[in-house]
Amino acid sequence: MKVSTEQKVGLFFIVALVVLAGMIEMVQDWQPFEKQNPYHTFFTSAVGLKVGDPVRMAGVEVGKIKSITIDGMLVRVDFMVDEETAIRTDSTAMVRQMNLLGGQFLGLDFGDPQSEILPPDSEIRSAQSSNIDELVTSLDKNQQKLFNKMDQIVDKINNGDGLIGRLVNDDDIYDDLKQAISSLSKIASGLEERDIAKDLGETMANLNEVTTRLKNGEGTIGKLLTDEETYENIRSALADLSEIANKAKNGEGALGKLLTEDKLYDDFKAAMEHIRSITAKIDGGEGTIGKLVNDSDLYFDAKTTLNKVEKAADGINDSGAISALGTISGTLF
Repeated sequence: MKVSTEQKVGLFFIVALVVLAGMIEMVQDWQPFEKQNPYHTFFTSAVGLKVGDPVRMAGVEVGKIKSITIDGMLVRVDFMVDEETAIRTDSTAMVRQMNLLGGQFLGLDFGDPQSEILPPDSEIRSAQSSNIDELVTSLDKNQQKLFNKMDQIVDKINNGDGLIGRLVNDDDIYDDLKQAISSLSKIASGLEERDIAKDLGETMANLNEVTTRLKNGEGTIGKLLTDEETYENIRSALADLSEIANKAKNGEGALGKLLTEDKLYDDFKAAMEHIRSITAKIDGGEGTIGKLVNDSDLYFDAKTTLNKVEKAADGINDSGAISALGTISGTLF
């Protein structure tokens, strides 16, 4: 079979495209005029990370991963970083997720600006991060726990446990709730039938009247709000009360001493007890005053005697000094 010139040209064009694509793939990361420094780090797991993935610092791409190998029980990741990128001794490396759809990169942090610059070919300490598989596993476990809790709640409701279970399974509670809702509906209907707007208007009118009276200085509160003299008098009275309270608190004056000195308080208490004892005796008819207060016969005798003395005094005014003694004696006896 003889190949035509057109077929040869087409085949050559296809081969050229394949070679060009391979060359682009090989040299896309080739930067002959940009110097880079090698570093490495270790992880217990590097799931999803692959050669050629970017190395980023604060979201800015600064290099590429060159190799991923097993080193004992750890995974060694070698990468190149642009020469002008400052990696410090306390910088850390972490495998990070680009997005939820996949793709990962090696993330570096700045570290402390006061720390020293880490030389090339040095190890950067790593920090293990959760990968997407671990997140999915954790989410699945939490989801399973949630479903188990929901199953328990549904079982309790079906068994009539708790308020919701009773509402679902107990017809009596349902009827009571229905009746309560009906009663509330009737109350609401009754409120709608009343002339609420009229009542509200009257209330607002009363409030306007009250505020007008207050503004005009009518009534006690109105005077307090508008009369400066009344305000100053009240303020002065409050100041005096405050001064009296301070003096009493500091033990000044009789009231202050009574509040602060224990001896004066005890004497006052003893005096009150004596007065209470005396009044009790008077109420009981003991002593002269008690008899005068409680014995009606003694009261009338004393009244009769006073009347006789009064008559004797009248007789003294009408007679001489010689007969005065005789008049008094005759009156009394």
